[in-house]
Amino acid sequence: MSNQSNNFLNNNKFEFRKDIRVFIPYLLPFLLIFSRSIADITIVLISSLFLYKSFKEKNWEWVKNRWFIFALIFWLYCIIINSYLSIAPLESLAYSIFFIRWPLFAIALAYWIFKDLKDLKRFLFSMTIVLFFIIFDTWWQFFFTRDLFGFEAWSPERLTGPFKGNPYVGAWLAKLALLPPLILVIYNHFKLSINQNFLIFLSFVTATILFLTIFISGERMALLLILACIIFYFSGLISDKKISKYKVLIILTLTVFCIGIFANLFPESTQRAIFSTIDKITNWKTSDYGLVWKSAYDVWMQSPFFGAGLHKYREACVNLGIYGTSHLNSIGGGVCFHPHNISLELLSETGIFGFLLFYLMVISLLISNLKNYFLKRDWLSFSLIFSVIFTCFLPIASSTSFFSNKYGAIIWLLVGTMLSINKITDNLIIPNNKKNLKCLIKLSKR
Repeated sequence: MSNQSNNFLNNNKFEFRKDIRVFIPYLLPFLLIFSRSIADITIVLISSLFLYKSFKEKNWEWVKNRWFIFALIFWLYCIIINSYLSIAPLESLAYSIFFIRWPLFAIALAYWIFKDLKDLKRFLFSMTIVLFFIIFDTWWQFFFTRDLFGFEAWSPERLTGPFKGNPYVGAWLAKLALLPPLILVIYNHFKLSINQNFLIFLSFVTATILFLTIFISGERMALLLILACIIFYFSGLISDKKISKYKVLIILTLTVFCIGIFANLFPESTQRAIFSTIDKITNWKTSDYGLVWKSAYDVWMQSPFFGAGLHKYREACVNLGIYGTSHLNSIGGGVCFHPHNISLELLSETGIFGFLLFYLMVISLLISNLKNYFLKRDWLSFSLIFSVIFTCFLPIASSTSFFSNKYGAIIWLLVGTMLSINKITDNLIIPNNKKNLKCLIKLSKR
């Protein structure tokens, strides 16, 4: 084959890789959110390609991230110690080996997929479209009992939206809705002005629609989490003097008024979202959540230091002989599905040592990503980034299994996006001419 033909093929390969690279940020929301198997394949593929790229270019700078070092220590602990002492060593070993795909995926987003501002904007644009669709589809199901694809709600009080058979639309929205506002971190970094009236209007509409959508979904913990994040957000706006306290008070009053009207119009949703939540909290020990958490505590006490083994909670719970399918008919076998809490899941499966190692990683992640914003007194950015870590790793939150494919994909997508934004803002110097974001995109490619 001639040199000219070789050059032609090489150029075409380069263009093909470049085109694929451009479309990945657009595709990520669709690949990670709507299918568990596709999400896991995507994460493994991106992590593997990133490792290959690092090996080929001999660039391992990302390994020096302190939080990632703690993630490696936790991973090695699970492989060497936790798996060996597990009630099913080979199965726990397999799950332990594959845990590293999550932090690798987050690092790959920051150092490869979202390498500049243009890539990040592509992703956030695509994510915003997906969020609009999920919200619209959820409301459609609320009013017509079936969503746009014909999926029925889990029950009249719990919706699934486009997630057939899974009543987690509220939990998904409470996390994914944190992504688009992160663009404000870029604005704050470059001290770009935002029209205050527009910001007030956008904040009011977004807070109201998001809260009400999660309200009708029937997800109690998601509602509490999004409420906390809304409070963090407005606190950041006030501290950064983006909005006056008086205007925030007006916004919140209007929001509460709209929610109050809706609550009166739809008492069944109100009963599930508010009154049953209060009842669960005040009668925690006798509630279904209390029983599930009690079962997780009992499993942990069987092996308090090293745990039952990663992904072995269900077997360990059934082995206790007191939480079988016949125990409390109102809950049934769901007692032993998973602990519904990240802390209890870590304690029961990896023991106190695994729990401490994991949260050393989280604390390191928290400090490294918030330190600069704290020192610069950039409170809006601080509140937005803190909301991500708070929502992902809150120790007392009730949640689905932290290590499940679909839930893990969303968690580490949030972490990776947060890391990407911090890396971009750290690498870009504030320009003298701050007229628009076009100059920032050019700078980000240097």
